[in-house]
Amino acid sequence: MLSAVMVVEGVLRIPNTEAHYDTGWGLYQALAKNAHLHLLSHIWHEHEIALWLARRSITGHQSYLHAPEPGPAGRLEALQRIRSQRIGALVLESDPACAAAELAAGWNTALFSSAPHIQSPQQGASDRRIRPWEDLAEAVERQQDLRRLSTQEPP
Repeated sequence: MLSAVMVVEGVLRIPNTEAHYDTGWGLYQALAKNAHLHLLSHIWHEHEIALWLARRSITGHQSYLHAPEPGPAGRLEALQRIRSQRIGALVLESDPACAAAELAAGWNTALFSSAPHIQSPQQGASDRRIRPWEDLAEAVERQQDLRRLSTQEPP
């Protein structure tokens, strides 16, 4: 039976939110039924992820791996613990740098990428990214230049 490791952040859970990706949830459900599924996160410890999953009635994974640090080194350390159990697995990864390191270390890796998360109006304006003043000023200048060019008569 296939073994798979799903990185929680960016595959199952939308980063920096409590929400999940519908596609990631669908992958979770399919893999939990047809594979030995393991979850991996560097943000949450086991009791925190268990609570998040329970709130969503997401069950069926075999184990949980906590990466000691973000990035490739932390992911590889966590994956090494599962490899020591003689489990070769497909890793569902959301970070291209981590995916490259995992491939180099001999892991079969699928890079999961999704469209940027669009915030709903209920999430409030405080969650939105604030654009730097220089970017705003540059955009206004570009628009003014385009208006000037469009009003000039051709030679």
